[in-house]
Amino acid sequence: MTLTFQPFHIPGAQTVHGNTFPYGLQASLADGASDVPAVNDAVIAITALAESGRLSELLQKHGAVLIRGVGHPSAETFARLVNSAEKGRGSNPFIQIGLAGKRTILADNVWTANEGPSDRRFYQHNEYSRYTRFPSNIHFYCEKKALEGGETPVAHSALVYDKLQEAVPELVQAVHEKGLAMKMAFRAPGHEGKGNEFNWAGVHSFGQEFQPGDDRDTQKAKVEVQVRKLTPAFRWLEDDALELTQYIPGIRRSPASGLPVWFNGLVGRYGMTRDQGALDPPYIGRDGMTYLPCDYGDGTVIPKEYLERLERVVDELELDVSLEEGDLLLVDNFQVSHGRKPWTGERRILVSMWEGGKPIEAF
Repeated sequence: MTLTFQPFHIPGAQTVHGNTFPYGLQASLADGASDVPAVNDAVIAITALAESGRLSELLQKHGAVLIRGVGHPSAETFARLVNSAEKGRGSNPFIQIGLAGKRTILADNVWTANEGPSDRRFYQHNEYSRYTRFPSNIHFYCEKKALEGGETPVAHSALVYDKLQEAVPELVQAVHEKGLAMKMAFRAPGHEGKGNEFNWAGVHSFGQEFQPGDDRDTQKAKVEVQVRKLTPAFRWLEDDALELTQYIPGIRRSPASGLPVWFNGLVGRYGMTRDQGALDPPYIGRDGMTYLPCDYGDGTVIPKEYLERLERVVDELELDVSLEEGDLLLVDNFQVSHGRKPWTGERRILVSMWEGGKPIEAF
């Protein structure tokens, strides 16, 4: 049986600069059979789509592509599909440094999404956009749909930029001129908070080169090697906490469209910090973790009013995608941000991150 992909409309889909966002593809069997396609058939079809260049064209044009109807939801299925898609495009797995959260590897280049508490909302962010290193693509897969809630909201970063120019022009101009200083704090092992536990020793934070028997000084020296891959601006605090600052432009130009995109994770950080009650010194959240404020690149404070208006604009633009079990959502991270809505019941969303193609540059 031969599997094909047919376009379908995603409820709530938007038109961004003349293109549908996100774009839907329904898997179907060419002979009209009603059975769920076999994984082998889907792998063959996705490989052909990738190697032909068509998949890259769709991602560049639409920013996100939802493939539905493959079925057989599992980490192994996702691994076969996503590796076929990205290796067929000539991409390479993204190597994480500085992970500020908890993920578990389940299969080849497949991870759990952030394992933070189910009642916690994650606001819009392009993956690792607060960092100086980031993947070109992040892909999502639904293994288990929540009983209620748990949507994956997305927003087009070119549209966000356009709307911010109208609604918060002062912020856009300041970011253009000054850039952003994205501050982060990593606790030492044993000093984590509750609910979003991470520390600098994680194997995908800064503990990549640790060996059994390393003492604390050796560990810290190895951490510094990894941190310097991101930024030279860091310091050790009391209790061996690590503070670092990454200087980023905040606004970049999409290599796919040539359009300016809002690419910085600022609203995601602000929303979480506010929800945790950590907007004021000493910036300790209800979960016990430290949420340092992000400033302009020259060290001046971003007015709270600007951040509030930023959040309102982004919230109005995001589109809730309700992923069904077996759904594969392919995302151009340079063009599209994502988030997470709270849920009840069991939910399991998996992710895979890749890099390839033209790099994204400052606008």
